[in-house]
Amino acid sequence: MTTGSPTIARRVLGTSLRNHRESRRITRTTAGAAIGYAHQTIQRIEEGTQATREHQVRGLCQLYGVPEDEIAELCRYAKEGAKRGWWESYKEGMPPEFRAFAETEAEIAAMHTVELEHVPGIIQTDGYLRAAQTAALPFPEEKLRAVRRLRQLRQERLFRRDPLPELHIVLGQSALLYLRRLGDVGDEQLRRIRDVAALPTADVRVAVELHPAMACSFTILTPGPPLPGAPFVFIDAVHGGRYEEGRDVVSLYERTFAAAHEMAIPVEEYIHGW
Repeated sequence: MTTGSPTIARRVLGTSLRNHRESRRITRTTAGAAIGYAHQTIQRIEEGTQATREHQVRGLCQLYGVPEDEIAELCRYAKEGAKRGWWESYKEGMPPEFRAFAETEAEIAAMHTVELEHVPGIIQTDGYLRAAQTAALPFPEEKLRAVRRLRQLRQERLFRRDPLPELHIVLGQSALLYLRRLGDVGDEQLRRIRDVAALPTADVRVAVELHPAMACSFTILTPGPPLPGAPFVFIDAVHGGRYEEGRDVVSLYERTFAAAHEMAIPVEEYIHGW
């Protein structure tokens, strides 16, 4: 199986190797020593933060007793993980921890997002993004341009798909109230939100009361073909985002989203009440 995503290929490979190592109760130090590398290298391989050579994969698989047909598949992931991602030319606009999100985003089956303060990046207009950049702490203009270009590419890659993935968004009231102070920029962004809400696979709602997702904004991505893997959560923060992939943790976020989504009202209903 191929993923079409170097970052995802590295993550799938790393997870598989970690599972095999742990099932044999082998430490990273022992695994590294067996193939002539430090335990830090094994950690980076398992976390998918570096490309993995075929001889490393084969050496670890032999140590773990992995069947030959699975070794061949893992070697294909290693080869794919060494390729350049589509975002390489725009990496100035993307923190390293966001790369797996961006690559998965283009191939998802579903995206469920709670965004309490901002309009989610995947449906932001250029004018809104520029206004948000102006309000944020200052960064070099070159980096800001890279962020804008990358945002445009992400949107193009997602919304050109046919059929579109399931896109369910819960907005905090603040995200919409701020638009009132942005004049024409806010009006344009509101039209974009309504256009997305009208798509057959989309549902945009507004939280108008206390709800279970008030602690933080987050996005649940469910990979679709050709990407393997289970849903994961991305939680954004000022100092950078983080992933949650444990089944119990992801299930908690899924239940939290479902409850918040159920309590929220459709964006059109909210707008008509302004």
